[in-house]
Amino acid sequence: MHDQNSTIAAFLDAAAAKSPTPGGGSVAALAGALAASMGEMCVNYSIGKKGLEAHQADFAACLRELSHARAMLLQLMVEDQAAYDVMTAARKLPADDPRRQGKLDAATLACLRVPEAIAAVGLAILQQCDRLAGTSNVYLLSDLAVCADLAVATVRCGLNNVRANLSSLTDPADRESAQAMAQSMQSRAVTLVQRISPTIWERVARGK
Repeated sequence: MHDQNSTIAAFLDAAAAKSPTPGGGSVAALAGALAASMGEMCVNYSIGKKGLEAHQADFAACLRELSHARAMLLQLMVEDQAAYDVMTAARKLPADDPRRQGKLDAATLACLRVPEAIAAVGLAILQQCDRLAGTSNVYLLSDLAVCADLAVATVRCGLNNVRANLSSLTDPADRESAQAMAQSMQSRAVTLVQRISPTIWERVARGK
């Protein structure tokens, strides 16, 4: 199981190997944690900066949210691997085992809920980018742009895994709910990044 204590090289080797975990969900979570770290760096260079005194309380709030998001995504990176392990165990049960279908249904739902949570945290990071784009340190705006782009990727990649599991849900209500949630999150992410990117690059062009 790869977690925050794994080296970058070890995680990448494991992700590249002929092994189901860590897979796309864990990689999406790691991308989101990297996004949050770039947002945090932008905030840390904005806190205490001359000329930005009016925004200090907002910067502190953003920093708390981004730090929390990073911690959540590192936990979700592990949970995604664990969810797949539960699914593997359920699939190994004999076909005539009365517990099998119930365990498969629960495992499928877990394999969907974890990437859904990853996407939701990616969206929360984008919301913090939106707060910061117009006010943060101009010299860190390219890093904030990296934060925004990685956060969008986190949302999209998390939702890819949600959609991959939709057909395995046996309850139509669960399937419809998950599909609607995925569509809503993707739409919100696109709306946010379409606002964030122009704001960032207009400020970069002005130099302030």
